[in-house]
Amino acid sequence: MRETIRRKPLVLLALLATLAMTSGCKSDAEPAAPGASGTIPKAQKADDELVATVGKVTITRGQLLEQLLAAYGAQTLRSMMLQEAVNEEAATLHIEVTDDELEVELRLMRQGYEDEEDFYRAMNEQLGMNREEVRSDARYRLLLEKIALGDITVTQSEIDRYLEEHPDQFLPKEQYQWAQIVVLTDERARQLLALLEEGEDFAELARSNSLDEFTADEGGNVGWIEAGDPFEAPALLETVAMMQVGEVTGPIELDKGYAIVRLDGRREIRTKSPDEIASEVRKQLALGKALPIQELEQNLLEKYRAEVKDATLQQ
Repeated sequence: MRETIRRKPLVLLALLATLAMTSGCKSDAEPAAPGASGTIPKAQKADDELVATVGKVTITRGQLLEQLLAAYGAQTLRSMMLQEAVNEEAATLHIEVTDDELEVELRLMRQGYEDEEDFYRAMNEQLGMNREEVRSDARYRLLLEKIALGDITVTQSEIDRYLEEHPDQFLPKEQYQWAQIVVLTDERARQLLALLEEGEDFAELARSNSLDEFTADEGGNVGWIEAGDPFEAPALLETVAMMQVGEVTGPIELDKGYAIVRLDGRREIRTKSPDEIASEVRKQLALGKALPIQELEQNLLEKYRAEVKDATLQQ
């Protein structure tokens, strides 16, 4: 299976690096004493730089870096070492990811989003990754996949058999965009439905009444959701599939509460071309034969003798 997009390690690389460059990293050794002239070393000054206050309490850059290193240091350091090990192996094998290959991958990742800007905005809001970080992560994964696949071959008969066994996988997919108001009781949902029938604004009612912390501030807007999405309540998906755009319905019973739903849009995402489908299946089958990605990463760290020197950053 393809490795999912990495989250915190990649995002924290820049932050930790920036802080480390401007702050003296602490160790078990005693701090150096001021020089004969009484001046304080630059690293110590950076450590003591004020970054926040809470009442009379101050938080320094050194304290912030210490907390970040304790929470994410080992994970982020491993991510940095993996990038170097993968780059070393790619150079040894004369493997590279072309700009065209990267653009194809990014185009596949953007499927289901309204446009390119919507995709990058979602990556930033959900994962904290900017455009360049998303591209860098995609390039890393493609490079790792190429290393993993090596000399693995997939025959045309294997591709044909897979397509015969999974006929629905590459059919056009339907997506729905809706807004929702989630409340605790059926009675409250019916009260809000009555207000909507009287002309009250859906978005305002969602902001002031919905218990769904992820959508309330957005006026209940859920965004585009694919039919059969495993992270959405089946009752919701079944309901919106039968609704007309602009229609409001409810209450819909959920595991925790009741929902009022307004369908704002529906669309069909067309399937890929036959060549794109064959290429995707070939890669999927090859990755199924290959060494698991995490095992490959560990092997590369060992091959290039990656070693964490700081005991506090060892996992």
